[in-house]
Amino acid sequence: MQKIKKEQGITLLALVITIIVLLILAGITISAITGDNGIIGNAGQAKEETVIANEKEIIEKATVQAMGNNKYGNIEESELQEQLDKETGEEKTEVSDAGDEFEVVFHESNRYYTVDKDGNVEGAFEIIEDKYPGDITVGKDGNTLDGSEEKPYEIWCIEDLMEWSKNYSQYTNAYIKLCTNLNFKSELSYANSETKGYGDVNQDGNTDSLIKELQSGEGFKPIQQFSGNFDGDENVISNLYISKQDNAGLILSLNNANFKNITVKGEIHSQSNNAGIISQGGKSQIENIMSDVKIYGGVAAGIIGRCTGQLNIRDCVNLGNIESTSAVGGFCGDQFTGEMLNCINEGTIKSSASGNYGVGGLCGNTGSNNTESTQIKNCINGGTIIYDGNRSIWYFGGAGGITGLNRQTLIIQNCVNTGEIQSTSYAGGICGMDLIYWQNQEKYELTNSFMLNNIEKVTGSNEAETEITVFEMEDIQDVITSLNTYIQNNKLIEQGWKLWKIGNDGRLTCE
Repeated sequence: MQKIKKEQGITLLALVITIIVLLILAGITISAITGDNGIIGNAGQAKEETVIANEKEIIEKATVQAMGNNKYGNIEESELQEQLDKETGEEKTEVSDAGDEFEVVFHESNRYYTVDKDGNVEGAFEIIEDKYPGDITVGKDGNTLDGSEEKPYEIWCIEDLMEWSKNYSQYTNAYIKLCTNLNFKSELSYANSETKGYGDVNQDGNTDSLIKELQSGEGFKPIQQFSGNFDGDENVISNLYISKQDNAGLILSLNNANFKNITVKGEIHSQSNNAGIISQGGKSQIENIMSDVKIYGGVAAGIIGRCTGQLNIRDCVNLGNIESTSAVGGFCGDQFTGEMLNCINEGTIKSSASGNYGVGGLCGNTGSNNTESTQIKNCINGGTIIYDGNRSIWYFGGAGGITGLNRQTLIIQNCVNTGEIQSTSYAGGICGMDLIYWQNQEKYELTNSFMLNNIEKVTGSNEAETEITVFEMEDIQDVITSLNTYIQNNKLIEQGWKLWKIGNDGRLTCE
């Protein structure tokens, strides 16, 4: 009898263990099927990827056909729509002109793609509906935001930008995040592009639809000032248009701020004063900005027109052409003090100034007649620099690949100029005119910087660079070796410097 009980006990224990094992296996199986990386999830993702690939193929076929039907090889909106209708059936897609590209919407999947004028297709992009346009304190789905680092105010549409501009003082010291790409010429970037509720935004005396108001007259009304943290989250603002008599910029005054991670494309124009993505500012960190903006102003630059305090600018690129009647540079026009690190200019920089103004690939004028120092490190100019103002004995204007005119303590390290320098006044491959050198003050340090290829690219007086060595090097690999050796020997990677390399386009660039 005792033996039988013992055997039954063992059997019960085995049963319990078996059930536990089965439950564990069931849990694993369910997770494998329904989890984030489960069979169902992967199947859904694979299906979506297949649909996206099919949509892109449809657009590519329609684009090729549309270009082939045009005797100049151009893409016309109506022709592209006609070809898409043949591929998908009518009213399945919708084409709209969004400036430098067309947008193709697939209604069923709620996705859109872009097609540039050369026929290149990008996407897929989700069509986002902001349920609370013009209120950046509420997320697109209704979640409450307080402007903290954990819950930054969110920009989802053009109307949200309009709100920031209108009530800028309410968002001082806040965290603000751009959550999606915005194209001022795209209906998809507005909650309602046809609204006239904002009135005569562009100050031309008439009230039109919002999308038209922002493309004529004075265009978008700049954000007056910002002291806080703005994160573009790697998004793009395109077809921005601003034209003012006075200061012009997306932001007019930036102080005690962080401004980072955004690409801006468009046109900014000031008749007589500062112009740039930021009109003027100081004591701020500006990081990872790409400017592809055509800019004109009294003092002008791709990033910030006039510096009013020490700035840190790093990891920025300027592609836009910039023209000025005063000081002008790829990143800062006038009075730059602070540090510029890992920046590249490819735009043409031009000034018709007559006076003590500089034209530079990175900075127009460095220094501001005070004790603050300026450091420019690990930077490249590849754009053409043009100074065509009137020279006289009283003027010290200059054009340089890195800086046009220096007024104070300046350190240039590890910089390269590959661009052509044209000047009716002083000129240099690295620095056009150094007033400190002329005053016999030893406040200018140039280290490991190069003017590539032929020094004859510099046309103008080189008197200001008498004591400055500019190396002519035909082999770009020698330059890369020299620059990288300097960085590694001085352990500068720990300070945020980047090593150099030849990019996919064959140009010198940072890693």
